[in-house]
Amino acid sequence: MVRGILSVLSFLVVTLVQADQIISTSFGKVQGNIAISRDEKIFHQFLGIPYAKAERFQAPVNPDPWNDVRDATKHGPVCPQIIPNFDDEASKVFLGSEDCLNLNVFSPKLPLPDQAKVLLPVMVWFHGGGGDVDGAMNYDPQYYMDTDIVLVTFNARLGFLGYLNLGNEFASGNQRLKDQVLMLKWVQENIENFGGDPARDGSPLMPHMFIRNPIQQAKRYGEQVGCPVESKEGLLECLKGKRPEDLVLSFHRWDADLTENEFLKFGPSLEYTSPENAFMIESPFLSLSEGRISNKVPWITSLSFNSGFLAYTSKIITRPSLQQKLNTNILKVLPRYLDYEVTAKDPDAVTRKIMEHYFNGEINATNAYQLVNLITYRYFTGPSVNSGDYYPDHAPTYALMNKYVLSNSVSKTFGASCTFGFRVVEGANGDEISFQFPWPINNPGINKSSDYTLSKNFIQLLISFAETGKPTKTWGEIKSWLPYHVQKRGGVTIENDGSLQGHSISKEYINSHKLWAPMFKNDLAAEFENPAEESF
Repeated sequence: MVRGILSVLSFLVVTLVQADQIISTSFGKVQGNIAISRDEKIFHQFLGIPYAKAERFQAPVNPDPWNDVRDATKHGPVCPQIIPNFDDEASKVFLGSEDCLNLNVFSPKLPLPDQAKVLLPVMVWFHGGGGDVDGAMNYDPQYYMDTDIVLVTFNARLGFLGYLNLGNEFASGNQRLKDQVLMLKWVQENIENFGGDPARDGSPLMPHMFIRNPIQQAKRYGEQVGCPVESKEGLLECLKGKRPEDLVLSFHRWDADLTENEFLKFGPSLEYTSPENAFMIESPFLSLSEGRISNKVPWITSLSFNSGFLAYTSKIITRPSLQQKLNTNILKVLPRYLDYEVTAKDPDAVTRKIMEHYFNGEINATNAYQLVNLITYRYFTGPSVNSGDYYPDHAPTYALMNKYVLSNSVSKTFGASCTFGFRVVEGANGDEISFQFPWPINNPGINKSSDYTLSKNFIQLLISFAETGKPTKTWGEIKSWLPYHVQKRGGVTIENDGSLQGHSISKEYINSHKLWAPMFKNDLAAEFENPAEESF
């Protein structure tokens, strides 16, 4: 009898909650549903809401409005991409649709009619994936929904489809970044209806994130995909006629010989057409160094201790044949791999210095792991420190380093086939994502007590930053996290035992910085190509 009454009451509660899932947005009404958080709290979710639409290579515009209540109980499509298989590179799966500009909203509390609104801080998650894979559906919100935060995840165009810049109105570049701007505009205009506070939504100097010669990139890719490259018009017409799966598959074939920069084959570039609608009209290096920053907000720069441990570094570390290939072609490969082919005055001399510093002249099974340290510094630690040297002049800046080894670390996933005594690394790239989400690539769910505790602590730390602009919810011995410049390039580290400790610049960093400092100066000084003036 009691069980029957409880079942009826549970049914009534769920029915009442579900009945209140229709929310108005700028373009129409949406109906979501409820889900359960990690700690078994009910939250509201609205999935696959269109925030924009776009023709191929064009800037996004507002989506078409709808009259009926839109079903928002299923994820929208991700943008076109190839899902890699790290064990069998021949086995790759195409996924996605070009009609992919959609977002998800997760909220523990919706505003109630006839009651004063109590609005919550808002966090927007920008997924990684190197700019050419991944999507919102991979980030289940259940960890965040244990807390009082409204979370937004979204899909935006990827890779070639997200960055092609031919210097004209039909392909002006930075399409993905313009998608993100329109997404944030949607959040500002609509998040209050989901219980979020639009007033509380919360490293620019990574050299691999910027493309200095987009026309050359486009021509090389056009040849790869089988399009004529004699004129911009002919190339564009051909590319528009290709199936998205053919475009994306060719994009992923491009790095097969290890001669391309595997981080981003396409990325942000300067725009010289329609400056009023452009995303980037000045080198970001110049903007930051000279203080031309339009939105000066507090910033946490967060790194993993071994950020350079990624899928492709794992491939090289674990395969002697690739190590030999690198050694044979090192003068050609390394300048592209580390993005100094254009910026260095003497790329060959730089390559020899790098090889001597990290590998004693040759990569082999004994020292191949140094590739992780090399990538970590060139693409993560160094740029973050350089950004941190400039940005504190404009807004509070905080530095976080992760050394914690998860029970399901990314290094276990990517290092499974290692043949030379591989060890689980401290803070592999992506491990910090598993503090926040049950990330399917390596962590279907945190089940270790220390992982769980750290996850809870880390999320509370980020929420305090979203609420106040200061990371106040520290734990352990760190009672107050001081800004980066106050500590003279210092910050906090999540140690192996999950504790939070202070850190400062290490001797290893100082030695690496001596090697790389001239390179970063060259990054800052390098010219960006004007694609509008570049001829075919």
